[in-house]
Amino acid sequence: MHRRHLAAIAAALLAVLGAVVILNYVSGADARAQAGEDLVPVLVVTGDVAAGTKADALGDRVAVEQVPARLAAPGSTDDLADLSGKVTDAALLPGEQVLTGRFVDPAVFRPAGSVAVPAGQVEVSVSLEAQRAVGGTVKAGDLVGVQLTAQQSAATGLTGLRVSDVLHSVLVTRVAAPAAGDPAGAYLVTLAVSPKDASTVILGATAGAVWLSMEQTGATTATTTATTVTLGDDK
Repeated sequence: MHRRHLAAIAAALLAVLGAVVILNYVSGADARAQAGEDLVPVLVVTGDVAAGTKADALGDRVAVEQVPARLAAPGSTDDLADLSGKVTDAALLPGEQVLTGRFVDPAVFRPAGSVAVPAGQVEVSVSLEAQRAVGGTVKAGDLVGVQLTAQQSAATGLTGLRVSDVLHSVLVTRVAAPAAGDPAGAYLVTLAVSPKDASTVILGATAGAVWLSMEQTGATTATTTATTVTLGDDK
């Protein structure tokens, strides 16, 4: 019995020794193979980088590493000067190579959850409670009607609610919802409008008179019209 135990222990030791020898051989083979490859410098991300970060502000969140040429990704770079003046178009994660294609001009960068502004239009943001923002269901990409309301006095010969400057097919470019658990919080809705209509929306927002209505979706161009409807009088 004792001899059988010794034989089993010896076999186990030989197996472990064989595994170590094989691992050392494989490791050495990898090192020998890499020694025969050309190494190139590339910038590698070393810390989390948020979307919209300026290349000039990456600092110690990137570092130059030597990698085999075959592992250098297309568009990789080893110099932040190649990206000067640009920002990341998406979040970068530690371990990935810095690619020139992941950087864009700040003028065309759009945060996640937003859509591009049509040519010739400008963005205007309005703060609205849920009932004025289609129950809080409005989102980036929707087309909405923008209705501006005003209370008329008897001095004008009219009483009641006056609805004016109804802007149609206005594109919503982004929406910031209120904090979770805050039912009374406001939605910050950003709209793309013409420079002329921007003044109208700003005046309405200042007076707290902006209401949104959901309109047809899927339109490729935004059109804006203006109408005036008066509700109620003193007769």
